[in-house]
Amino acid sequence: MTSDQQLAEAFVDLSDTLADDVEPLTLLDRLVRHCVALTRVDAAGVMLANARNQLRPAAATDDRVALTELMQTQAGQGPCVDAFTFGAPVHADRLSDHEERWPAFLRVARSSGYESAHALPLRAREHTVGALNLLCRVPTTLTADEIRLLRALADVATSALLTWVREPLGVADIVTRTQAALSSKAVVDTACGMLAATASLAPHAAELHLRAYAARRRLRATDVAARLVRREILPGDVLAEALDGK
Repeated sequence: MTSDQQLAEAFVDLSDTLADDVEPLTLLDRLVRHCVALTRVDAAGVMLANARNQLRPAAATDDRVALTELMQTQAGQGPCVDAFTFGAPVHADRLSDHEERWPAFLRVARSSGYESAHALPLRAREHTVGALNLLCRVPTTLTADEIRLLRALADVATSALLTWVREPLGVADIVTRTQAALSSKAVVDTACGMLAATASLAPHAAELHLRAYAARRRLRATDVAARLVRREILPGDVLAEALDGK
């Protein structure tokens, strides 16, 4: 299997919430195993926040990782704790440089055979829901490409985790959702037609303007389209920003 095929399989695997045998722990187990398979990380785990906003171990590639997660919860220190608390990535390329920062965590991590630790926050919109625990047996500086890949894997898995439902979709649910998608497409097409007519644009170019306008405001393109159709905003409002280069 090529690296591109591995990547494709990983993202499909992590986004699959419809299979009968999939549950949240299945998705988290897949996440940590793909992190190890696709990067130089030797072991991985996931910690999630409970109702009291306290981190708890949720998944690990092996018992040694699970032990480092347990220590972080007990001592209240470690890369995952910091990533969760501050909502930012933590990179300890060489654990020996962080003895004063996480003394209890370091003792357990190094005795388990790890010399490098990294953690990425798991986020749902603006809310941090946990952290991805990444460990290496030798001092390791992750590349920008590796970090982007790990971030993408974590984002897809987190999204799938939060949209998973216990009851499988019925036929009526599937029809409702596909019809909703088609209805949204009709609204977007109408709005793009308005933009295209206003500025003599091709439909595809009009849609690019619509989506750019929505992205700048962190809105759904379908919501912007609906507001255009209802005349709550004008085509000129959407087009003006593109013309001004904003």
